[in-house]
Amino acid sequence: MAATDKKTLELIAQVKAKRAAIAKAEKPAYKTNCSFSYIEGNRGSATNIHVETDVKKLILMAAFLAERQGSYRNAALKLLGVENPPEFTWDGFTADEWIGDIKMRVMKIQISTEKKKLEALEDRLNKIISPEKRAELELAAIEEELGK
Repeated sequence: MAATDKKTLELIAQVKAKRAAIAKAEKPAYKTNCSFSYIEGNRGSATNIHVETDVKKLILMAAFLAERQGSYRNAALKLLGVENPPEFTWDGFTADEWIGDIKMRVMKIQISTEKKKLEALEDRLNKIISPEKRAELELAAIEEELGK
């Protein structure tokens, strides 16, 4: 096998791994109700994380929650001396659950850009692989489909 083909196959494997990660991120399992408000319990001013596309707004939400959680811990432990304080929650969900959902949404927003980049890379890689290796890969793909 030519050195170029070997390197190309390694790069194709990397592209496939990134595509698999993208496929997983496209189907998030949110833990909160995704209705975030800076005023706890105020649904009238809530932002739906499912549809928010402004990454800066999502970052600000995560920062707000992290700050609130830190202040809560500080007040409980240092100011009030509460041992084993109740877990911090915001609208019924932990800060970690909110931040996890926000992180998944940010990843989902960034996926479309990553998909386009991967498609372009895959096209470039397919142009440089030898015809013999391309035929071998196609045969392997057909065998895999028939084996299923």
